[in-house]
Amino acid sequence: MKAFLVLLTIPALVVLAACGDDDGAATTSSPTRTTATPRTATATVSPLPSATPDALATVCGDNPDPASDDVNQVDIPNAEDEVASGFRVQGRILAFEATFRITIFDAAGNTIADETAMSSEGQTLAPFQQDVAFSVTQETPACLWVYESSARDGSPIHVRQIPLLLLP
Repeated sequence: MKAFLVLLTIPALVVLAACGDDDGAATTSSPTRTTATPRTATATVSPLPSATPDALATVCGDNPDPASDDVNQVDIPNAEDEVASGFRVQGRILAFEATFRITIFDAAGNTIADETAMSSEGQTLAPFQQDVAFSVTQETPACLWVYESSARDGSPIHVRQIPLLLLP
């Protein structure tokens, strides 16, 4: 029985020795004092907001009824073009009785311009061109909509959205 106790004690001592410190001395650490450095607030003057690619990328928002190329194509202007009042909108549209709408909305969804336009022929993909006038006092991100109004309820259908930067 003594031999058995010795055999159990030796491995226990080996494990305890392995878990101890190498030098046998206890290490203690004392806390160090840190001092917070006060920060001074500095005012930053930002320039007046101007249109950025990010603003143009999000100005159009959700499209209620995206148009396919077989019913509505806008060739001019291109996405993110800078345009002045009187700019030309040109493309092809399949519109009932050749009548459709061109509307410009600002980023908040307010109407900047709204015109009824006509293509050269109805019920077929036909060419159109329309000059659009607007008035803004500063560079304004906006969304051009070329679309039809539903005969059923007047809601926009076959909507083509184009983000633009309107120039004063």
